[in-house]
Amino acid sequence: MGRVEILTGVERRRLWTHEDKLRILDEVETSGSGIAEIARRHDILPQQIYTWRKKLGRNNRPPGGSGVTLLPVALIGSNADGETDRAAPSEWLPPKQSAKPSRIEIGCKGGRILKVDASIAPETLKALIRSVEEA
Repeated sequence: MGRVEILTGVERRRLWTHEDKLRILDEVETSGSGIAEIARRHDILPQQIYTWRKKLGRNNRPPGGSGVTLLPVALIGSNADGETDRAAPSEWLPPKQSAKPSRIEIGCKGGRILKVDASIAPETLKALIRSVEEA
């Protein structure tokens, strides 16, 4: 027969020091291992790591990084006065396509409905509305 262990008395919670929590969180961020694997290694539930991240303000940090990302910025079309030139209607560029294309429905005279992509150029849209209302 196998060994049987009977625990009596009040169940005690483990108390983790602040340093221990930080060490485990650093291990999550720097190692290539997943949170579940690290939690098993330290005999805790993965949810405990998520809770510590939230309480210690480390939940938005990317793995191995400080959480701060700097991006390059450039001014486009600024003139000598420091003012930004606005694009003329003929220079209008459609917005980037999203995963699901957006549609616009426009009710015209005579009960007709014009359905177009949201990325349509304003000049093209005006011409379409005029042609549908004149028909």
